[in-house]
Amino acid sequence: MIWQMHQLLLVCHIFLAITWVGGILFIGWGVYPASQALAPRTRQTFLYTLMKKTHHLFSLAGLGVILTGIVLGTFLGPLRNWHMILHTTYGHIWLTALIIASFTLLWGVCVGYRQSMRLFNNDALWQAAERGNPRALQKAMKQTVVLESVEVLGFIVIIICMVLL
Repeated sequence: MIWQMHQLLLVCHIFLAITWVGGILFIGWGVYPASQALAPRTRQTFLYTLMKKTHHLFSLAGLGVILTGIVLGTFLGPLRNWHMILHTTYGHIWLTALIIASFTLLWGVCVGYRQSMRLFNNDALWQAAERGNPRALQKAMKQTVVLESVEVLGFIVIIICMVLL
């Protein structure tokens, strides 16, 4: 029975990870570049709405990944006590993945999302771009992309950890 619970939770863990990582990467590498073809004010409205509609879904998926990972590593996995976490290779990799995943989620919620919403709510930047002066908006967008890249780096490290497990 434990094995079946483990397998079911593993499926949930993988599905949530695909939703979290895949969703953010799709928006960052697919939707955002495609939105560049839109007029600035249309792009502002579109990106603002997109972030509002997807942020909670991706944040919950990330939290689900972390929680299912904790259960898979401990209650339904090999890590039975702190000694095993701190003194085994599996425990080190698992703890590293947990810390990086938690940091990545917190970064996305507390830094990336807030920065993006500040940018999308800054009407002066978008109006200036609409009038033919896109320089300030482009600079702000680059800063936001750099901040959001921290999440991508976190995802890469988490995936490496999962491959090592």
